[in-house]
Amino acid sequence: MWRGIILTFGVAIIAKALAPFLPALGGETLAMFIGLLLGNTIFSNDRWSSGVKWSEKYPIEVGIALLGVTLTLGTIASLKLQGLLFIIAIMILTITFVMWIGQKLFKVDQQSAMLMAAGNAVCGSSAIASVAPAIHADDDKRRTAVATVSLSGTALLLVLPLIAPSLMHHNDMLMGALIGGTVQSVGQVVGTAALINQDVVTYATLFKMLRVILLSVVVIYMTHVVVRSEGADASVTTAKPKFKLPWFVTVFLVAVVINTVFPFPTMINHFGHEASSFLGVVNLAGIGLNLKWQTIRKSGVRYVGYGLVTIIFQIVVATALIYLIW
Repeated sequence: MWRGIILTFGVAIIAKALAPFLPALGGETLAMFIGLLLGNTIFSNDRWSSGVKWSEKYPIEVGIALLGVTLTLGTIASLKLQGLLFIIAIMILTITFVMWIGQKLFKVDQQSAMLMAAGNAVCGSSAIASVAPAIHADDDKRRTAVATVSLSGTALLLVLPLIAPSLMHHNDMLMGALIGGTVQSVGQVVGTAALINQDVVTYATLFKMLRVILLSVVVIYMTHVVVRSEGADASVTTAKPKFKLPWFVTVFLVAVVINTVFPFPTMINHFGHEASSFLGVVNLAGIGLNLKWQTIRKSGVRYVGYGLVTIIFQIVVATALIYLIW
């Protein structure tokens, strides 16, 4: 594992060192593309994979927790009621559309459609992991959904930084709403926003936190859908959905409250900002190293099409909602 961790952090450090010489790209973009190149060539061996996967998932959680020391409740309040309404609306519409289009057009089974809906509407593989046992989905369905949703998130990571500034007229909060309301995993949200600027990272993270907090509601809803569809199946009706708020969300919220009541010293604010930014670069290095061409092939044409239709829907509907609400 340590090899992969050292490799990922090494790529991040190299990207940060090169960033001043390539300011148009920045450390985040460089980290992702260096990782993508190395991960599919000289570091494609499986012996690196466990450490790379760890580096893609866990350091960014620490980064999000640290972001809390730079914010106050006033920052969160700036989202206002419109922010909550936007997130609820985009989640409901995404779940409804993805479940419907999956079964009608792409002919996937109900469980696979539900896993895709949860992963795209909430928080990627974490949502899939929470929903899968509640609806009794097998490992093959879970893995396929995770691979497809991860690819969808990576596609948005590449596309949104290019189109969001024009769509949202360079408004940081609205760009954060678009990214935080559509991109799949927490790490991908931070990575996507980081390719624009740090203020967008802040807003995108806040919008994403609202989606993560609502995961419990999605798990309960999908459990009831399965119960209704399978009727008197005792193994389903007795199942109790399990959900626990991720630790980094809890720490993030606690830090925000503390910073509001007892403001942290400027030194701590600065450390939180810089550390969070660097761990975002590590996250993008991990995403690049972990994205393999065989993963794209493994998802199959049907699921790649399913994912593509889903992200187009998300971008169009999220943009329309933002124009309507704000």
